Amino acid sequence: MDPVRVFEEAERLRRRSDFQGAIKRYKVALRGFKLENDGEGELHTLLALSDTLRMVGRYREALEGYSEAEAIAYNLRDTRTRHDALLGKGLSLRGMGKWEEALRIFRKVKRYYTRSKDKEGIAFVLWAEAGALRYGGRPRASIRLLLKALDMNRQRRDTAAVGYCLNALGGASRVAGDIEASYRYYRKANRIFTEINDTFGRAYSYCGLGNAMRMKGHYKEAIEYFRKAIKLYRRIGDVVSSSYTLWSLGQTYIMLKRLVYAERYLKEALRFFKKTLDYRGKVYYWLSIAQVHFLKGQKSQAVRNLLKAVSISEEYKFGLELCHVKYMLHYLREMDSPDCYRSLKVNLQFDGIPFNIP
Repeated sequence: MDPVRVFEEAERLRRRSDFQGAIKRYKVALRGFKLENDGEGELHTLLALSDTLRMVGRYREALEGYSEAEAIAYNLRDTRTRHDALLGKGLSLRGMGKWEEALRIFRKVKRYYTRSKDKEGIAFVLWAEAGALRYGGRPRASIRLLLKALDMNRQRRDTAAVGYCLNALGGASRVAGDIEASYRYYRKANRIFTEINDTFGRAYSYCGLGNAMRMKGHYKEAIEYFRKAIKLYRRIGDVVSSSYTLWSLGQTYIMLKRLVYAERYLKEALRFFKKTLDYRGKVYYWLSIAQVHFLKGQKSQAVRNLLKAVSISEEYKFGLELCHVKYMLHYLREMDSPDCYRSLKVNLQFDGIPFNIP
């Protein structure tokens, strides 16, 4: 067995978005490099394997791989790859909702890339940092960083990176309340990913377009986009992104007051959120299932659901999600209205339940 050839095969599978197949081949290549005592081969295979594990939501395994890669890179005095591994750890933590810890890592890595004048690295870490800020309830700051990353990637003529920045801008714009901008960003991203035949990026953009349609009240079109996304995510074995698409479907059916369908999709989303240890995803589940219970006349159960969302949001400092919960509790308990949307500088308005959560 030639581990180099197996590694190259894994890379081809990953480029085709066959993540499960790539993971299996990377593991075979890794064993081969270890047998040959090839530190550099082992390092780069660990990094690629961990990246792929992270993309399918296997965050704990990814963190272990990144830590091992970081140690090998330190021994080989490969400073660049050590920081790449550290960046991967940050992305895994961000995926689990631990955005503050991730943000500290991203800023450390950004200082290194800046000193090294590594434009590719700087653009990537700006994108990563923007995602952490969005999770922390600062979508406007997230948008500013993403626009910088977008400009850098356009100058570098990195088409795929441009597409992923546009997808991220679509998400940040949506939660900031700018739905038209969100739709435009996702449309541009979809055209790019269709052109370059990037299955993951295309699925991501379909989900985003679905959410933009949902926020516009075009629920039939939203469902069509979500189904396109899920079909692609299932093909490539992506659990992380498909969980949010399932949640989005559940939320769409809440708006249509088709509660049996809403519960079905929300429960499936929760199963994936638990599998990937995604605490932010759990908050969205409790926010939505609370609305289902309220619409079924189960007000006390809805309040209990929202209190679970409060507990997680406060622990992980999910600013925007906590604001959603406060507005719902204000409505259910007839409390004074909070003013947190304005303080977060988002253009959102709570009009009662069902609430179309962005």
